[in-house]
Amino acid sequence: MSSRSCDVAVVGAGPAGAATALYAARAGLDVVLIDKRRFPRDKICGDAVARKSLSHLRELGLLDRVRADTHEAIGRAVLSSPGGREIAIDLSSRQEPSPHMVCRREIFDNVLVEAARTQCTVIEGAAVTDVVRDRGRVNGVTLRDGAEEREVRARVVVGADGFDSVVARRLGFYKHDSSRWFVATRGYYRGLDVEPRTVEVHFFDETLPGFLWLFPTGDGIVNVGLGLVHIDLKRRHVKLRDVHEAVIASPRMRERFRGSERIGDVHGWNLPTPDPSRTLAGDGFLLAGDAAGLVDPFSGEGIGNALDSAKVAAGVIAESLQARDAKESACLLSQYQKRLWSEVDGREIALHYKLRSLARSRRTIDFLVGRAAARPDVLSWLQSMTSNQGAIARKRDLLSPLTYARLFMKR
Repeated sequence: MSSRSCDVAVVGAGPAGAATALYAARAGLDVVLIDKRRFPRDKICGDAVARKSLSHLRELGLLDRVRADTHEAIGRAVLSSPGGREIAIDLSSRQEPSPHMVCRREIFDNVLVEAARTQCTVIEGAAVTDVVRDRGRVNGVTLRDGAEEREVRARVVVGADGFDSVVARRLGFYKHDSSRWFVATRGYYRGLDVEPRTVEVHFFDETLPGFLWLFPTGDGIVNVGLGLVHIDLKRRHVKLRDVHEAVIASPRMRERFRGSERIGDVHGWNLPTPDPSRTLAGDGFLLAGDAAGLVDPFSGEGIGNALDSAKVAAGVIAESLQARDAKESACLLSQYQKRLWSEVDGREIALHYKLRSLARSRRTIDFLVGRAAARPDVLSWLQSMTSNQGAIARKRDLLSPLTYARLFMKR
């Protein structure tokens, strides 16, 4: 069996893995990035790239490369309630007329991997089969490339290999909690009328607390999908694909889709949301991105938190590899989880779980959207929750009964 040694072996070359490799390489580390697929490749996703993600791309010097490829710049969102009331929210600011984008993962991920090729060793088409351990410490992975088995020895292994992470499973830290996870569909459609720079989010009784989205990706193609909490799907005894088809055939959507053409099939995937009780680091390893369960529990967006985890992981690894001895190194790696929840903001995650519970109520969503449709000041208040400054405090107002009493009194 052939072997290669390095400072860091990153398993999974999606946004979390590729960005971890790039940030670690910036710190002067020898990095091997491994993925079972060959790039460019498709990845089932909503394709939304929010403001937080763009700041990481800017820091890595990749924002212009992504913008030069096919994408849709986003500065506006249309939101509708189960009862059919609709509002438009301006997401822009003077500094950022288009603070978000939608970019197909086949394009987005490939930009990151191509950048990684210039700074790291990238191994594609090789599936990691196990984790190598020596006296309890993780120090590498084994992988299969066709008929050949190989070993990559590493001082630290990063599991960034998605919701069904092989690294997490082999270490015994994989955890599936149906009450936390989203399940979602995605299909690409051509010929849908969606306004430029605009994403759409539509709540239906069948999806609460999840929603249907219409995200334009550029070139006249729209990403259409919906998300449900996994435990709700099981309780309702329905198939995810059937819910997708039923919603787009509903009276609110059937005319929108009548002249459209679906490109390929509708696919489903899992979105693991945060569980602070999960173990995300140990002696010689870290978990990042979906492998760490970092998808936002309210919006379902995962790329921003994945890139946050990449930066934190690379920083912690760089510090640990400069330690005086193995004990100090292990201690520094153990700081990853604390630093990650600080960066991702565990308070906001907890708040978003509460907002997800609130979104189970059709009456509440209809009331909020109806008030915002009727009153510009309420719309402005909802719109302020999309900003960076003070947004958490304003979101907390949504959980207060006093807020709804005040809104009820508004005429």
